[in-house]
Amino acid sequence: MTTSIAVVTLVGNPRSGSRTRALADAAVAELSARAALDDHRVLELSDIVGITFGPEPAVPRAPVADPFAVVRGARLLVVATPTYKATYTGLLKVFLDRFGHRELAGVVAVPVAIAASEAHRQSVGAALNDLLVELGASVPAPPLAVLEPEAATPADAAAKWAAAHGDAVVAALTG
Repeated sequence: MTTSIAVVTLVGNPRSGSRTRALADAAVAELSARAALDDHRVLELSDIVGITFGPEPAVPRAPVADPFAVVRGARLLVVATPTYKATYTGLLKVFLDRFGHRELAGVVAVPVAIAASEAHRQSVGAALNDLLVELGASVPAPPLAVLEPEAATPADAAAKWAAAHGDAVVAALTG
């Protein structure tokens, strides 16, 4: 059984509390205010799966019983990633690869990304958009993909994006 949650933020950054999370939170704040959504859950993959880049064992800091059910139960899914080698992180890919074709049908999704260059901003936005569509999610607006300098003021970046694209997201949620 899938439990419905209004908004789920899925953060694919291997570091908790990142700029990626801050940008996603700002996007959620903008969209939640426009669509009157108040039930929100954040899944930081760095917290719910064990990750290590050193000799210590990989142990999750905040495991979630079934994070896949949480994602499937979202009305609005905000998927956020830093750009890594011109696309989304491997951590996010491994997680999303567990979903079957069209398994996210009925979910409205917003890709969110931070990139160091314009070329990477374009590629990560397109790759994440294509992946979410392949999984069946509705992606009614272009990704909120910003360059690193814009990530310094996430609320401003999210407000600018929402002014241009928030109505399309709200229409998809209510339509």
